[in-house]
Amino acid sequence: MRLRRLREELGPALVIESRAFPLRPTPDPSVRFKGTYREEGWRRCAQMAAADGITFTPWPHEVFASWSLPALEAAKCVANQGESLAERVHLGLYEAFFTHSRNIADREEVARIVAETGADMARFTADYASGLGREAVVGDYEAALADGVRAIPTVVIAETGRAVTGLADLATYRAAVSEAAG
Repeated sequence: MRLRRLREELGPALVIESRAFPLRPTPDPSVRFKGTYREEGWRRCAQMAAADGITFTPWPHEVFASWSLPALEAAKCVANQGESLAERVHLGLYEAFFTHSRNIADREEVARIVAETGADMARFTADYASGLGREAVVGDYEAALADGVRAIPTVVIAETGRAVTGLADLATYRAAVSEAAG
């Protein structure tokens, strides 16, 4: 949300390129939420993001989404349908997981979320089934690892190579962009 706000302020001078980074590239069915660092992390994020109007709902289910690859693949597939739709899907997936506790590790649930955004579902379904999204995610992941990225979110300022890791405030993003502008 903060980067989007900055993009609104700066207009087309600020180019944001989203890349996928699965923290867990393979599913792990033993992953739990309650009583773990994940639960504490969501509490911290909820406090930090409240001013931006973002709601983090503690995961209420016994089974936790064991990986994010299905959602990341879907986002890559939808990106082929246009930037505006890709933005809606990205926000829809984020809200579905963090606010509404929907399982973005489940490919069928992900497809329902994508359908809610108005995507061309025939095209999406074909792209999703073909592995097109997975190839793009794996490419992003390998490039990020090569660049030293190990956490999300990480924002890399291309002009300076500066990396801003973690939930940063708007002032931090502004400073990084200002530094890059020279």
